[in-house]
Amino acid sequence: MKRDPSWIKARIAARILLRQRVGRVSARDVRLARRLAHDRGVTDRLIDQALACLCAERGIQNYHDILRSTLATAA
Repeated sequence: MKRDPSWIKARIAARILLRQRVGRVSARDVRLARRLAHDRGVTDRLIDQALACLCAERGIQNYHDILRSTLATAA
């Protein structure tokens, strides 16, 4: 199964958000997040979907809390 490059990038961004939540963000993660933030294919909605997917795979119940805290930080 081939995956869309934008979807792969959105999943990477979502993983970085999950690492940020537990306080394990490296300098490399920050650089990569900046690059992904400027990528036209990686939309907010796609990152939201990727985050929901990762949370479901890992059994994380507070998906909406993670999303709200991310949006609050960006504002």
